Amino acid sequence: MNRWLAGNVVWPLSERLVGRDTMRRFQTLLVSDRYSARDLADIQQRKLARLLRLAGEHCPFYRDRFRQAGIDPRDPQLGLDVLSALPLLERDDVQEHLDEMTWCDCPGGPARPYTTGGSTGQPLQFYIDRCRQSADWAARWRARSWWGLPPGSREIMLWAGAGRVAVSTPDRLRTLRDRWLNQFILDAFNMTDRTMDEYARQIATSRPRLLYGYSSSLALLARQMLNADRVLTPEKSPRAVFVTGETVTPRDVHDIQAAFGAPVVVEYGSRDCGFMAGGCEAGRLHVADENVIVEVLDEHGRPTAPGEVGEVVVTCLESFATPLIRYRVGDLALVPRRDEASHDGRCPCGRASRQLTEIRGRITDQIVRYDAGEVRRMHALSLIYVLREAPGVRQFRIVQNSLQAIDVELVADGRFTPAIEESVTRALRERMGADVEIRIHRRERIAPTASGKHACVVSNVECAVV
Repeated sequence: MNRWLAGNVVWPLSERLVGRDTMRRFQTLLVSDRYSARDLADIQQRKLARLLRLAGEHCPFYRDRFRQAGIDPRDPQLGLDVLSALPLLERDDVQEHLDEMTWCDCPGGPARPYTTGGSTGQPLQFYIDRCRQSADWAARWRARSWWGLPPGSREIMLWAGAGRVAVSTPDRLRTLRDRWLNQFILDAFNMTDRTMDEYARQIATSRPRLLYGYSSSLALLARQMLNADRVLTPEKSPRAVFVTGETVTPRDVHDIQAAFGAPVVVEYGSRDCGFMAGGCEAGRLHVADENVIVEVLDEHGRPTAPGEVGEVVVTCLESFATPLIRYRVGDLALVPRRDEASHDGRCPCGRASRQLTEIRGRITDQIVRYDAGEVRRMHALSLIYVLREAPGVRQFRIVQNSLQAIDVELVADGRFTPAIEESVTRALRERMGADVEIRIHRRERIAPTASGKHACVVSNVECAVV
């Protein structure tokens, strides 16, 4: 598909058909991209006041929380500092009070169910609306525009579930839509030497302007290309490779850049909070201040000092179906040192939005299986999806110590019946192979790893690392 037609006709039309005003938001973000920090704070204050008012009117959970904190959400004088008076929102809060937190007839509704739990191992169901979806895509395309990539640019995604056969009418329509939008998906769940060679061939042949995918999956593909001496030549290289979903290591960055001949750009987001930040040409992560408020807090709940690592806490300003106000995402982030910031807080790239220098704490291991004499590497989400969708599972950890067995630790309530356990075991065995032993261990709690991370997938199989 011609890039201009995809970006200026198909993208706006497809978004309009599903009731999203993404392109209008995108144009607005292009304007605010060069605002001062004060101007961006004014936008956040207006949107926060709106969010607090609506959450107080339509969500009993927040009505009680505001009252206990002594906050009147209708007060027009409320500033950004009001957030510090509110307690942090835990995943357990959402799990236990979802009904009281949900506004089904919100703007951009009706609310639709959504599920997450990939990087933390604690499944979470909530609801999203079209406002959240529109805001996410608008911010994502703005971040891509920094790299000369407008909507409609040819894109190859190394992503989840691409190998599923599209048999239903919605699946076929979705595949057709992706092609008209210049998006093509490769299966991150099927990373054999053979399939990776085919992926490399497809990328070299189609010459996408951008690659997008899980950090570890793109790194695996890059190392396969380096080992086979099949690196992309300059005329076939994309403008950028966008990595997301997990922490990218220095080795990953080196190998991806060497194989694809393009800079590695971090996109930071989550299913629960959506797109939160994107990398600029100066190497910083710029928070989408118009859509989210990101706090980085120390162990005492205070903002971290410049140059220190803290916990990421997010308030979603454009999400109304299940408002997330001061929500603990479960990630760690590093804020710039004082000597890395200009006197007016602008990044060397010229933007004044909130900056992070690094995201820490989300490394999802590759799972390894032996199939017909061949080592098959799968992104861990292929197993995570099984646990995430199982009724009653509150937290889990998958541990692989050998190719012959998988241990699953889980915290579950009464909904996790013997029948559900049997179906989970069967689904995991289907993905790992009939000869692999699946051992499920019920726990009262799952402790963090020695590093303090709540890793939900740990693979100790040496061939998991290429």
